[in-house]
Formats: sequence, structure tokens, C-alpha cells
Amino acid sequence: MLMFYSYYKQATQGHCNIPRPTSFWDTRGKAKWDAWSSLGNMTKEEAMKNYVEDIQLVNPFKEN
Repeated sequence: MLMFYSYYKQATQGHCNIPRPTSFWDTRGKAKWDAWSSLGNMTKEEAMKNYVEDIQLVNPFKEN
């Protein structure tokens, strides 16, 4: 799920441009930030493409 979150954030907002959460208790926020930040300089278009490709691996479209 974090992978899809990071692709979504990269595609809609671009590169991670916010500071990492510093609260000891904010483990969810840190995990989300780490996932988004790990994409680095990936373009918005590449993030959209990867999102679609990866979601198809999870739930492939079945033709009749």
C-alpha cells in the first residue's frame, strides 16, 4: 500500500518537498514520507505509469 501511496503523491504533487515527521509516535507518517521520498527524481508521468502497471499486477483485468 505504501508503494501505491508514494506513486500517487509523486504523480499529484511531484518530488517529496516536505520535511520528515519528527515525532517519535508518528510511525505512520514516517513510513509514508520514507516511501514517497524513496522515489527521488521520478517524473510525474513515470509515477502514473508505474502505479497503473503495479495495480494491474495486484488485480489484473480479465477479458472474456
